[in-house]
This record gives sequence, structure tokens and C-alpha cells, in this order.
Amino acid sequence: MEVSSSGLALPLPWHESVWGDLNKTIEQGRMPHALLISGPSGIGKERLATALAQRLLCAAEMNNYACGVCKSCQLMSAGFHPDLSILQPADEGKDILIGDVRKLCSTLDKTAQQGGWKIAIIVPGEAMNISASNALLKSLEEPQGKTLLILVAHRPSLLSATIRSRCQKKSLLPPPLDTARQWLSEVSGHDANVDKALEVAAGRPLLALQYIQSGTLQDQQILEGVIEAVRRGEQSFIDAALQCSKLNTAIALEWFMNYLHLAVTQDAAVQSNQNVYLFLDRLNHMHQMIVSGSTVNQQLLWEELLMSWGQVFAKR
Repeated sequence: MEVSSSGLALPLPWHESVWGDLNKTIEQGRMPHALLISGPSGIGKERLATALAQRLLCAAEMNNYACGVCKSCQLMSAGFHPDLSILQPADEGKDILIGDVRKLCSTLDKTAQQGGWKIAIIVPGEAMNISASNALLKSLEEPQGKTLLILVAHRPSLLSATIRSRCQKKSLLPPPLDTARQWLSEVSGHDANVDKALEVAAGRPLLALQYIQSGTLQDQQILEGVIEAVRRGEQSFIDAALQCSKLNTAIALEWFMNYLHLAVTQDAAVQSNQNVYLFLDRLNHMHQMIVSGSTVNQQLLWEELLMSWGQVFAKR
């Protein structure tokens, strides 16, 4: 996470407009009791939420940011502030459970230990199961003074309509390509794979940085090679599925969708093939099924997809 010299989070360059709006809201005393920050993963929503929480909890803010030197900022820099709670799933891809939400609500109901705001960040908000969402409603319907609940959501449509209706909404988009490229080049030490990483990450800078730092681009290149080989009829869908089943399924399906979107815009033969769009619908359905937590046999999933993919371009 990009941080200031004090170790606190900073909003990213493409957050400038929304950060300005949030500061005006604070200055005018109109901060809501619940805020929903939504948008694609990998664009810094959680960082923005953290920077906002730190700005509100700071006892001596300077220039619309947390000062980094007061007692509250020192507590946050140390990783602990009694009036800031962050709720996430116990394991990636798992649900946020009702017991965790009830505990959080109980914490929010208590008086702030530092005499200021009490803030909770839930990320991702859509990870709350139905019971957890219902447990949260009481805090949303009967908010305490100077209490802020920040929901960070990658797919806000999965949140209940009741919860969404009780939040002030801030929707974020990926930054312009030039902005993303400049930022990623600087933070990656001018890595040679900046442009490729942004392409694979569909313009989402933090996700692109993750790909560079983890070496994941090699896996994407393997997938792209398999897709091309099946498309040309140079590899059987069974052998191709065996290779793909070794990859992270959710990520690989997203790469496949990005590949298709690019192909449609760059390749006239693909653009004119109506079967491509039917296949893309199927790919989207599979991706949604995986990210929703469904358990599937990966080998069979890839065999089915890649057999269909080969048929998209089969000469009849």
C-alpha cells in the first residue's frame, strides 16, 4: 500500500476528485453514517476507505490528510486504533458471518475511546451472508453520533437493496490509461512489463502491480497460448484443460474474458463471428458461478469451456 512518510495510507492520484468531495463533506459537517465505495477490484477502493478513516480519526489534521504525528495517527501507524475496526472474511473467498457483524455492531455502539469518531470498514461488503447483512441493518437504521460505517464492494449488486439504500454511494472507475501507466511505472521501478500488466488487468493499476510483483504474468501467457492453440486446432481441448486446471480458476476466467474483449476490438474475424458473443455469455456465467463460491471440478469445467471455444471457430 502506498503510504505517507508517517506510514499512513494516502489516496491514489485518480482518487483526487472523490477525495476532494469527501473533504468538502467533512468540512460542511455532512458526513453520512454509512458510505458505500464500489467499483472494480484493483483500483484502490480499500485504500481510499482507509485514508478517509485515518483523516477522520486524526486529532490534528493538516492539508486535508491525517497529520501522521498526533496520538491517533501514531496508533494507526502502529496498526491499532481502538476506534477503527476492519472486518474481512476469515479466509479469501469465504463469507463474513453473523457473529462477526454482531461483534462489530456492539463495538460501534460504545463510546469512542479517543473522544472522536468511531469507524468500521467492511471489505468486501458483498461477502456478508444473508444473516450477517440482516444483523448489520440495525446499525444502519439506528446510527450513533459520529459513527461511520464504510462498505467496500467489488460487486455492489450482491449487497441487499436495503443496505444499499441506507448508504451514500461513491462509485470508482479505473483511471485513464496514461495515469495508470505513469503510477505503475513509478511504483514498480519502471518494470518492463507495465503495459502488458495493465492490459491483462484491464487497466486496474493495483491489480497490475500485483501481477508484476507475483510473477503472475507468466501464468497469463500460458493461458493465452493455450487459448490460441485450441482456436487454431493445434491442441486438443483435453490437454489444454489439463494445463488450465492448474491455474487459479477465477483469475484465469477473467483473463479469458479480457482476451476475448480485446480480440473483438482488434480482430475483424472475431468481431464478425456471432458464436464469440454466445461463448462470452457462457464464460461470464462460469466466472460468476466461481466467484460466488460454487464448488466445481476444474478439469471438467475447462474441458467443457475449451471444447466450446474450439467449436466457435470450427469450419462448418
